[in-house]
Amino acid sequence: MSGINPPPSYAPTSTSSYTPSNANHIKYHKEIDKSAVIKSPLHKNIYDSLAEIYSIITVMEMIEKSFLKDYITDKDKYTSTSLRLINQYQIIIKGFQEDQSKKTILADIIPGASVDNDDFPEILGNTYNLHAPLAIKRLQTGIPVTIEHLGTQVESSSHPTHDNRNANTSTNTKASGRLVAEVTGNFITCMDALKLNYKTKDQLHPLLSDLVVSLNDLVTMNDSNDENNGKTIEFPGKSKLISWLIKLNNLEDQELAQSDIDTFLNDLDLAYKNFYTSLE
Repeated sequence: MSGINPPPSYAPTSTSSYTPSNANHIKYHKEIDKSAVIKSPLHKNIYDSLAEIYSIITVMEMIEKSFLKDYITDKDKYTSTSLRLINQYQIIIKGFQEDQSKKTILADIIPGASVDNDDFPEILGNTYNLHAPLAIKRLQTGIPVTIEHLGTQVESSSHPTHDNRNANTSTNTKASGRLVAEVTGNFITCMDALKLNYKTKDQLHPLLSDLVVSLNDLVTMNDSNDENNGKTIEFPGKSKLISWLIKLNNLEDQELAQSDIDTFLNDLDLAYKNFYTSLE
């Protein structure tokens, strides 16, 4: 055996052989990129939307746990942040609901999921192994937990009859909670608009009108629970909102001065805080 020289270090030592396939080399021998996975711009839009929902759920779960454990003690900040996330989720869902082609593709991506059902975030979580029960519940109810609790103290101006009151308590609480959420969202929208330098009648008047109307839709009930004794919620700063509505209506083609914007923003912030105080 001493006369046999060992093979060079670079020489192949395997006794097996490789025979290239006669299949389509273009199909099977190319780098996988986005275009191979995402079939069309519409598919990309849907995957982007699902990624947004996934991120909303993960952030919402963190916020819910933090609030539950008193890491977040500012109720106003918790409420406003939760409302923003809920609104973002609802906007994405509405985009799916209004486009049948999106719904069709979504059904292929996540079988059994329907954006028309409240269980969509739960099915999404199960599909992508996302365990976030607190966030999923919050998205299903559509209102922050602070407003959900406040909803027991106020009712819609469309009260049920006395005979049906007990049967409809849960429905009324949910409806009133959504009204409080609507008011809160309108407050935040108005303040955000001013921070974004909105200053004309066309920009601000519709937003403030929605706020005032939603405030008038809320009534408080006295201890007798007599629907005829309900009254609109009053709090310091509410009258200033009416004054601003009148001022904006008379603004015509002019713009608010910066000093007026600062004052308006301050009045909104004060009214927002007093509104919550009136409910607690």
